[in-house]
This record gives sequence, C-alpha cells and structure tokens, in this order.
Amino acid sequence: MVNGSDKWSRWSVLILFAVCLFAVDAQGDPAEEQRAQHGLKWKRTPKLVSRWVEEMSLATPFPEYPRPQLVRDEWLNLNGPWDFLGEGPQPPELPSKFTEQALVPSATQAVTSCLAKEWTRGWYRKKIEIPAAWQDKKVLLHFEAVGGAATVVFNGRELGKNTGTFKRFSFELPEITAGKPHEIVVHFDDTDPRIPRGKPEHVSGLWQTVWLEPVPADHIRSFQQTPDIDAETLSLDVELGDATGSLYLVATARADGRTMAEASGPAGETLVLKLDEPRLWSPEDPFLYDLVLELRRGEATIDRVESYFGMRKISTGEVDGVPRILLNNEVYYQAGLLDQGTWPDSFYTPPSDKCLKWEIETAKDLGFNVLRKHVKIEASRWYYWCDKLGMLVWQDLPSQMYFNGRDFESDEDKQFARDDLDAMIEQYYNHPSIVSWVIFNETWGQFDPREMTIRAKRLDTSRLINATSHVWPNEHGRRRYTADYYDEHCYERHLHFYDYNVHLPAVFGEFGGIAYKVEGNTEEHENYRGYGPHAKSAQDLLDQYKKLVVQAARLRDSQHVCAIIYTELTDFYHEINGFITFDREVVKVDADELRKTNMLFRDPSQR
Repeated sequence: MVNGSDKWSRWSVLILFAVCLFAVDAQGDPAEEQRAQHGLKWKRTPKLVSRWVEEMSLATPFPEYPRPQLVRDEWLNLNGPWDFLGEGPQPPELPSKFTEQALVPSATQAVTSCLAKEWTRGWYRKKIEIPAAWQDKKVLLHFEAVGGAATVVFNGRELGKNTGTFKRFSFELPEITAGKPHEIVVHFDDTDPRIPRGKPEHVSGLWQTVWLEPVPADHIRSFQQTPDIDAETLSLDVELGDATGSLYLVATARADGRTMAEASGPAGETLVLKLDEPRLWSPEDPFLYDLVLELRRGEATIDRVESYFGMRKISTGEVDGVPRILLNNEVYYQAGLLDQGTWPDSFYTPPSDKCLKWEIETAKDLGFNVLRKHVKIEASRWYYWCDKLGMLVWQDLPSQMYFNGRDFESDEDKQFARDDLDAMIEQYYNHPSIVSWVIFNETWGQFDPREMTIRAKRLDTSRLINATSHVWPNEHGRRRYTADYYDEHCYERHLHFYDYNVHLPAVFGEFGGIAYKVEGNTEEHENYRGYGPHAKSAQDLLDQYKKLVVQAARLRDSQHVCAIIYTELTDFYHEINGFITFDREVVKVDADELRKTNMLFRDPSQR
C-alpha cells in the first residue's frame, strides 16, 4: 500500500532537486515569495531519497515558526544557504575565507547539507540586515540546536559558547543598526566523543533552525506550566529577561474564543488559573486551551506571548490490587512504536514539517497511541504535532554511546548527560503529550541510574520516570528501582519477562522487530537486520505481529503489562523492521487490520 497522492520516485525527486524547478511551503499554498529556491545542489548521492525532500530546496527550508509554545508576532528565519568552511582555524581566530555554501538546517553528515563531504569541525557565516522596525528593541539570536561545541561570533565579537547536540540556546545581539549589514559566524567542533548524540557517531553543525526575534527590554523569557486536573488548576511560573521596576503578569486561558480563566500577580510569583470542569487532554480528545501571557507595567502591556496547554495527568496506581498506568485517573493501555527520527538523505533533520505531521497521523491511523522517541530529541514542532494530534510520547535521553562498553573516567564525563537531562526536561516540560522521561536505554552509556532517576524526579514530579528501558536480570538491575514502572525488552516470538519480580506496572519498552523488505523503497545493504524470522509478505508481517499482541494481551491480564512498544515506526538503514519504509513512501501493511490488532491490547473488552 502506497500512501499519498504525491508519491515521488527516488530519481524524479533527485532530478527535481538538482534543477530546482518547483517547491511548496509547509502550508500547501505558499505565497509567491516563498516559492523561491536557494539553488544549491547535492554533492553526494544518497542510497535512498525521502518523500518531501524536495521542500529542502526552498530558499528558506522549514519556514514554520520554530517555537510553538512561546509565540511572538515578529521574527526572522535564517534558514537557507550559509557560507561554510570545513576545519579552518580555532577560535578566537576567525577564517579569512569560506570555500563552500551549506544548507541550514542540515547536519554536515546529511546529503541535504549540499556539502561535498561531512565535517566534524568547521565554520558557518551568514550576513544579515536587521529590519528597521527592530532598531530600538533587543534582538535575540536563537539556535534550536547545534551539533558539537559551538562558538558564536557577531560582527567579530564573541557572544558565547554552547556544548551539546540537542540544546536550544540564545544570545542577545549587541550594537545593532537597522539597514546595515551584520555578520554572524558560528564555529562548531563535534569531535568530543563524550557529547551525547544517541546512535550516530556525529551530528555536526547547524542541524536545526536558526532565527532572530525582537523583544522588549523587559520581556518574558520562558515559563513552566503544570496542570492539576484534580484541583482543576494550571500553575504558571514565568521567568523574565532583564526585568526592571514594578511589573506584573496577566495570564488568560481561552477555548473557542471564549475566556475560560484569568489570573494576575506580581512578576516572580506563581500564577494559578482556575478552570471549572476542564476538558481533559488525551489521544482520543487532544483538546488544547489557548494561553496568552502579558507582561505589564501599570496599564501598559510591555510584552505579550501566545501559547497553549493541555489538562492532562499521568500517574500510577493500584486497580483491584494490580499496579497500572493511569491517564487522567483512568487505566490506560498503551500500544506504541519506537521512533528513531532519521531519514536516508536529510539524516537527523526531517525534510519537512509535513513529514512530522504525516508520521504522527499515520501512527495514529495504524492504531498506536504512543511513540517512544529513541535516544534522540526532536525540534519543538514535532512535540507540537504530538500535542495537537494526540500522541503520547516517551522521551529518551540521548545516550553517550562512547561509554557503551567503556568506563567513565571522571565525574566530568558524566556531567554531559546530567546537563542534557536538565536541559531536556526544562525545554520540553510544557508539552502535554510527553508522559515519561526515559533516562537510559539498556547499558548504553549508563551510570548511576538511581541518582539520575532522583535528579529527574526533582526536576519533574508530573511525569513518569523510567530509569532504564530494559532492566538486566541481575542484582545490579534489581537495585535500580526508584523508577515508576518496570521495563524489559523481548525480541523472542514467545513474549515474556526475564526477571519481573517487583510490584510495579510493567511494560515491554521494545519488542517484535519483524523484518520485511519492500523492494525499491529500501536502502541497499549486504545484510538486513530484524529479530527472528523475516516476514515473507505483508500479510505474514501482520500475522506475526498479531500473535505477539495476543500474547501481550494475556500478559496484561496476568502480569501487570500496561504498555508495549514495537520496534519500529520506520525502517532505519539496514534495519527493515518498520511498518513504514525508510523513505516514508510505503506503509507495509493494511492500516485497518493493524489498527484492529492494536485494539486487542488497548481495549480489554476486545478478546
């Protein structure tokens, strides 16, 4: 079964990209100026071409607002061609010349970067002009993520540094003059093996959106929202940037254009919105309230941001003496997919916002209600679509794969992961779709699981914490349990736990992995990976999967199983156990049949 009426063959897409004939923006009917294209060409040939990759040829790839939970009207997208130099001098020395152009956002490992080869160290440069209307405002330079240790320079002056693969960071631009050319230079160094990256050895350079935003001198920097469905409240803790004088905040919750609640108070104090009989968020009814935050001095509104929230509770509890995972105080069984968020040509950067939305919609259509984002953190828009469309998320902390099988030599080695855990929870705390933080996957770069679990719980008491997805059946594994549920991986055709002896809700954090190759939509590799016998046909894949789900349903009733995560959403290079091909062109099985199968686990009344 091929999804979508706009299917592209591998080579027609490649030809289209090369000659840059036509592209559309992510809204489907772009304005004339958005049809422009950057004209860069691929210098490497991918083994497979992704659906929607033609949209990477837009003059401004990913034109959508990058931070949907804190929205202002004015902003400037800096995606598109940047001058590039591989290697070059080390900061503070600056390059005297740039030899190539690279497409942003794209890691240098991506074919879509339009670089001749990948680089783990190098420089980017972009010349910009500040809009005249921004002259008397602070202007912030935002990086949604940069792979490696980044040094940012503006007009020859260093603004600061950041280390990591997935962290959002920002700097204020000094001494700007509207209408005058300014220069942004970024150095990246992705050679430190201790940086958490997940599965890839490197994710180098500007692989997520870069953008500018004007803000008032006193402005809303960030906020944390915590719903309490039992008290029918939403608590708001707002952080201000450079606050001076007597300021206060006003928060307004709206639904369908009507004001549902309002709260105000001095800056620095927690605001509490009281919602009478709130409509709760769930995958079946992903209702989102609109939220407006205003920063005021006297009667004047100094800053205003728009956002949204969902009233949702995730917890555990005993039901008839059995430990269960509860959504909104009700037993809720989860059937999900492992999601590695990787593409054959654009690598870690999705080719389009359309692709993000389509994958989540397709997973729902196949009967799944949770995605486990596997040792990768996505851009904010992926979580926005999960919030809006109704998809639960288990979010993994990206692994320090360098320490998989190696000993940590110092506390500094471990601090990389601690810092990433803190940043991940802080950055994505407000998304109602995220219901669990997964700290370690198996033994991949694992250290101090109990202490890391306690750390996560201090940062977030509103979600479930999974210390380790797949607890090893030994004394060390049994000592880990400060976590909220028990997680094992089972890739055998006889689904079972190896060492389940704790009174906690139980899950299979990975299972299945049935390989099935679709000719023409699979990368060429000498060996293809799956777990157990490969499926001989699409129907055989369905039949084998159904047998596992029926076993999981029995374990739900006998061994406290509350959730199952199948490996996986899409094929991944030589792993051909996805329900969708790596190029996103083909859904391998009948959607109706798969949805009915998943309901055998999700709905106990269907036996």
